[in-house]
Amino acid sequence: MSNTIVAISDRNYLWGVWLLIASMRKNSMNEPVLVQGVDYTESDIAILKQFTDVQILSSHNTRRNLTCSKPAAMLMADTDYITWVDCDSIFYGNCSRYLTADPDHIHVEMRASKDNAGVFARFYEPDDTYGDIPAKILDVWRQDIGENTEPALHSCCSCCFVSLHRSHRAILEKWRDQMQKVLPDDNVGVYDKRSFAYFQTDESVLNSVLCFSRVAVPPAEHYMLASDPDAFHIHFAYQPKPWRMWNSYTIQYFDKTVELVEWAVAQGYKTPGPVPVSLQRKYRKLNHLLAPLGKNWVRAKKVLRRLGILQK
Repeated sequence: MSNTIVAISDRNYLWGVWLLIASMRKNSMNEPVLVQGVDYTESDIAILKQFTDVQILSSHNTRRNLTCSKPAAMLMADTDYITWVDCDSIFYGNCSRYLTADPDHIHVEMRASKDNAGVFARFYEPDDTYGDIPAKILDVWRQDIGENTEPALHSCCSCCFVSLHRSHRAILEKWRDQMQKVLPDDNVGVYDKRSFAYFQTDESVLNSVLCFSRVAVPPAEHYMLASDPDAFHIHFAYQPKPWRMWNSYTIQYFDKTVELVEWAVAQGYKTPGPVPVSLQRKYRKLNHLLAPLGKNWVRAKKVLRRLGILQK
């Protein structure tokens, strides 16, 4: 049973891809890695290909956000299984046995009712069931997919990790084609408040496919990358990302991430640049002190850019 790990990044997330691949090789995860590198330099490519079995597919920026290229990138893999992993994440421990579910299911993390309610809080109507997908969003998805009439899901999945058998490539094709059909042809980021039914862009579209498309298969009953304390997936959610600064959520993974960097350097792997202060153990106390300010720093930078004081 073969499996390919697929990721996409531009140069802003090169450190993220490096950390992801390093985490795999440190933990003896030998799956081939396919990276769609947007506007990578030759040096960027060399930095990633120093790890074994890494393929870089060079491309240029598209009008839509890079997250909308997930299914197209996954379709480039030619193995029994295809596994998408966001490049702002790492593996802790050997997770290979937990990546793939059986061929009849798609392996994704489903949101618990409370989490789902938080995502859709502002869209609920009096007749909706709190914690389910709001009816008015389902109505749009049903119409846009135009296949099944009853939703197969009551909650939504997160698509920072998606794994399926090659026999279900039709799901990826439908996901790709639906994004072309329903999402605006521009880039306002990962979230797009202009469309209430697709405000989570690629993630909203994937959930619409899983809900109403005839090609969809059920999600695996259990998300397997969060149950073993010795082998799990770490997603560096929210901004800023650890190679720039920690935030209140991600700082819990400081030691595990720094240990990974130290291992890679000790093995002789070159880093994408000088190791930033945020990834150096000697600055542990400073990073923990600054982490609660991470979100405010991101907001401040956005304001400074709008005012023309700070360049992108």
